[in-house]
Amino acid sequence: MRHNAAHALARVVQASVSREVASGTLRFAPLAPRRLTRSMSSITEDDQQRLLEHYAVGLRGILAEHDDLTDPALTAKMRALRDDAPVRLEHRFWGAQFLAMAFGHELGFAAAHPPALRAIFNLGVVAAENGLVPFQAMRSAHGQLARLGVLRCDRVDPGADGGDGWWSIAAPRAATPWELFASDRLRVAAREAAAGLVARGSAVVDGALGPRLAEAASAALTRHVASERHLFSAGRLDQTGRSDASTRGDIISWISGDEGADEALRLGAGIWGGHVPGSSEGLLGRCPPAVVSPGAVAQMFRSCLSDHVISAMPAGVLMSSDNYVTNAMMSVYAPGAPGFVPHTDHCGGHDLRRVTAVYYPASNGDWDADRDGGALVLRPGEDGAGGRRETIAPVGDRLVVFYSDEVEHEVVGVSEGASRERLALSFWYLKPPPGRFDPSLMSRS
Repeated sequence: MRHNAAHALARVVQASVSREVASGTLRFAPLAPRRLTRSMSSITEDDQQRLLEHYAVGLRGILAEHDDLTDPALTAKMRALRDDAPVRLEHRFWGAQFLAMAFGHELGFAAAHPPALRAIFNLGVVAAENGLVPFQAMRSAHGQLARLGVLRCDRVDPGADGGDGWWSIAAPRAATPWELFASDRLRVAAREAAAGLVARGSAVVDGALGPRLAEAASAALTRHVASERHLFSAGRLDQTGRSDASTRGDIISWISGDEGADEALRLGAGIWGGHVPGSSEGLLGRCPPAVVSPGAVAQMFRSCLSDHVISAMPAGVLMSSDNYVTNAMMSVYAPGAPGFVPHTDHCGGHDLRRVTAVYYPASNGDWDADRDGGALVLRPGEDGAGGRRETIAPVGDRLVVFYSDEVEHEVVGVSEGASRERLALSFWYLKPPPGRFDPSLMSRS
């Protein structure tokens, strides 16, 4: 039984890795129009193969050199592996999926040996919390292992919206990144969003995360705004990189996925350091979970939400998030800032953006757009400004989605008397390139 499970897992992992590095399927598509390097705008199949080989060989070396995989110092070895990657990426987190593929190989090889399997999996969990591997990749690996009956981890799969896990009992107002990815509430919100897209070209979903997870996500994003202000710059107007405060008044920062990971680990150790239960095995018993980081929030909306939306929409509308890499955009409008003039999120035939999603963190509170401005105005319809006008207040824990290339929209300026900054996290889901097959459709069918 165990031998069959190992072979089944190995086949699943190999198929997944082969699909993700197939020619032309993994696209690096940064949405910031400035400072694009050739390596990121035209990364080749050869580059992808070099990265995969680098991480696969490197991880195998780390595992071979250490008999004790419960040593937290192994994290430093994985960081060094990332820093020595043979292909220079604009954002270091963009290489995380290749380390995830390497972990997938190792888990497949170890499936017949439960102690080794558990140790390698735990190392992958800690790698995710350190911003070295995507959370969704370890969630997917856990799902495969759990279905085969060879491993379960309540840290990675805490149940819908956190349930009554020990972490929520120990710290009711905090949350782990894994709880974000396990949220049933987000899954329901995604179904509502997809239904609105299909029916009207847009949707507004309130309470997308629910009070506890929304507060955790908001805390992470507001920490990012406060501590990383030097990373923000004036919002750009188009692919030329021009900025003009009279037509766009926000400042923005791009979040790739590992931002705030170190701080989230320190905060988690302070909250849960004395509460890790004895049932946590090996490395996880020695490493308290991280709290939610801004990078984790960006990952969750980019990969987890997109997967939920894709599963609820007709096949072929959107490309699987496994097949491309984008950043989330953190936007801040200060009191008195001008808005953003009417526009669509589309720059021409080569722009693959199909769905724009905007999340307003809980720090926005019960925003009064009549008093404080800052509303998002949508004009659905083929004729842009001639379509039905919809004015949406940036209320906390509200998710808005619309078709990037069809729906003209604008942001109303924020009143000088507004009591807080208007925050928003935006991200984009891509459509398959013309004439190119999306391999995710094969797995869905």
